[in-house]
Amino acid sequence: MTRMPEINTKLSLAMIVKNESRCLARCLKSVANTVNEMVVVDTGSTDSTVQIAQDMEAKVFDFKWIDDFSAARNFSLEKTTGDWILVLDADEYATSALASEMVRFINGPEKIGRLKIVSEFRKNGQLMRSQGFVSRLFPRGAQFAGRIHEQLVSPLPRVCLEAELLHDGYLETTKSDRNVRLLLRELEREPKNAHYLFQLGVEYSSLGKIDKAFECLEKAYIFVGSNDAFAPNIVVDFLHAILELKRYETGLKVIQESEKSLADFPDFHFVCGMFYMNLVKSDPAKNIAFLPKIEACYKRCIALGDTNHYKSVRGTGSFLAYYNLGVLYHVFGNKTAACHCLEEAAKAGHEPSIQLLNQIRK
Repeated sequence: MTRMPEINTKLSLAMIVKNESRCLARCLKSVANTVNEMVVVDTGSTDSTVQIAQDMEAKVFDFKWIDDFSAARNFSLEKTTGDWILVLDADEYATSALASEMVRFINGPEKIGRLKIVSEFRKNGQLMRSQGFVSRLFPRGAQFAGRIHEQLVSPLPRVCLEAELLHDGYLETTKSDRNVRLLLRELEREPKNAHYLFQLGVEYSSLGKIDKAFECLEKAYIFVGSNDAFAPNIVVDFLHAILELKRYETGLKVIQESEKSLADFPDFHFVCGMFYMNLVKSDPAKNIAFLPKIEACYKRCIALGDTNHYKSVRGTGSFLAYYNLGVLYHVFGNKTAACHCLEEAAKAGHEPSIQLLNQIRK
């Protein structure tokens, strides 16, 4: 297998896997010409995962699963021999741009590379994408901590890479039951851990258990520190749960408490626009004063644009905001403004915008 000649230091891929025959080959192929070795640690596969890894010339090791992701991750790190380590999950795959950028990165000074993970997921029948940065590229010596949603521990500075790591694992929910069990176990030890509460809320949301999601996210919102990197996403996910359960008084309180600190987060203004729209619809006579806030929220999203500063859903600062604003104008009979917004959204290939635009123009 040909390796990239410009690498001046050895780069190892470290992975932990179980029953990943659907996507493992895709992942390994995406970095095979970038890394010097591929280490795959299997935690109990019963499909063709191990054979696929071997066929791809990976070094395969077995690890008895003990309900601890960090233990498995750190075992995989021990089996590598490189100066630098790249950690991937099987349902991720690198773009060619990322492969080139990683080579340049590891030829520089020691630091932690935060990869931009672009994840596909479905919401209300639509395929959507979110993006966020995770520490995955680092010099030998760093270790992981945490039984689930493990974090890399290192004093080195962290730098965000620009190119994308693609991820489609959110399209499957087969691992949610396992994740819920592990998160509940961790919360028995740390009942006020906002990160675990947040992740449990996310899992319950994906399973459609909104009451349980609300309960976890409410606790996470109470216990989270203002400097925690995931604090903005707790607020956004909490507001989505609030909206689904129509707990409008709680929502108004959360928005008021958060609008200053999240002024530059398009996802926050986007969910606020949805909240105000549903609030007005719930009782127009009582809540008509909130009507202007719907337009203001989506305009604020567009003014901010899509962001790399937060973990964010793609389009909340562009085509999704334009679409919702276009729908608002359409409902109130402003055809010119509606068409303008939908045209802007259609430029991104947003199919619902294209369909509505065609309908209006008939």
